Amino acid sequence: MINLPAFGLYDLAVFVLVFALVYGLLARSKFFSSSDIPALIAVAVGLITLMSSFFVSFLVAFLPYVLAIMFFIFLVILLLSTALVSSSSITDYLKKSSLVPAMVIFVMFIFGLIAFGTVSSYYPGVLGAVNSTTTSSTVTAVSTSSFPGDLNSTYIISILTSPSFLTTILTLLAMTIAVFALTRQVPGKK
Repeated sequence: MINLPAFGLYDLAVFVLVFALVYGLLARSKFFSSSDIPALIAVAVGLITLMSSFFVSFLVAFLPYVLAIMFFIFLVILLLSTALVSSSSITDYLKKSSLVPAMVIFVMFIFGLIAFGTVSSYYPGVLGAVNSTTTSSTVTAVSTSSFPGDLNSTYIISILTSPSFLTTILTLLAMTIAVFALTRQVPGKK
């Protein structure tokens, strides 16, 4: 893998992403009567986020997962459309379904935890307070956090693949499907 210097490209991508999200949310909510105020607030929030190197690193680690999910969804829709399923039925299902967005949000939450764990291993003070103790001539930093300090992707994957966690998720999924099947409205019946 070739490792090229980015020279601020990550910062620019994070600024544009945060600016677009904040501006889109503020413009869509129509909270302000003037159209300049959401843009100014979005620029300010975008610039403030650049001050946090942890946040920039987190987004740089998290965005590949988001792009992979979007690419997977695109491929599924492409495969369904090539399997002679009409595109209107696919879009109608996606508009009416609440299961697909819930699954996407759950998977993005898991990937967010993995990205957070990966990035937090580079920033020792993020997960808890760091106390410094002096001993004769050396200064050592000791983490006094009750949160696991070795939070990385292998730790999170070991939790996610544990039998108790998987049993809980499968039970919740079965209950969700049962509630959905019992409460859905059948077309034509009232």
